[in-house]
Amino acid sequence: MRRKLEITITHLYPDHMNIYGDLGNVIALYKRCEWRGISVKVEKVGLKGRLPKETDIYFMGGGQDEDQITVFRDLLSKKDDLTEQIEKDVSFLAICGAFQLLGKYFLTGEGKVIEGIGTLDIETRAPDTKVKSRCIGNVVASLNSEIFITERMQLDTIVGFENHSGQTFLGKDVQPLAFILKGFGNNMKDKTEGCVYRNVIGTYLHGSFLPKNPHIADLIILNALERKYEGKFNFDELDDKEEVLAHKDLLQRFNVL
Repeated sequence: MRRKLEITITHLYPDHMNIYGDLGNVIALYKRCEWRGISVKVEKVGLKGRLPKETDIYFMGGGQDEDQITVFRDLLSKKDDLTEQIEKDVSFLAICGAFQLLGKYFLTGEGKVIEGIGTLDIETRAPDTKVKSRCIGNVVASLNSEIFITERMQLDTIVGFENHSGQTFLGKDVQPLAFILKGFGNNMKDKTEGCVYRNVIGTYLHGSFLPKNPHIADLIILNALERKYEGKFNFDELDDKEEVLAHKDLLQRFNVL
């Protein structure tokens, strides 16, 4: 008899960190679990809310500057608990502003250092005013083949939309999620996009990210299941024909196929 699988998704700051359709990432995770017969519960944690003692997937989206500052002050009170869970391999998808807030610091254009919670070995700085000040537009990037077994995936690229001024640079304790084929990614210099640390994925891609990249949604779900149930899983394959065609259409449109 097949055992009943359950997943809990914790959505952090849904009222403050949710721009460019970021909520769609939670919906994608929910539906891809549901279609496989996996029971899903979605919990929401806002300002002054307490983190759950146990969850399977954290999600946090991007936000406007003022919202990010508000959220950051609250996130500091959750730093130790969140870091402990990350070190125990909880899955986490952090988009744009959330990606930045998990890092060491943000250096403003005025030279002010805003300390991050330091969970990720990344540093973010305001752009050089002598160059284009914003990374905005569509993105195509090839997945980092050193950390992803891409031949087992339907796709070896990711696509999305970026809109950020902060320039993020990766430290030695994280690895790039992908390498830019079109767009900017983390910054205007090194052609990296996002980062991976344990079961944390950080990315600048909105739009929503996971519906456009179902292979990454499945990776997050699979990591969560294997951690929770302490074993390897073989997924029921979903009919992703339309999702894959839409993804490849974007690659063709941007002349990278």
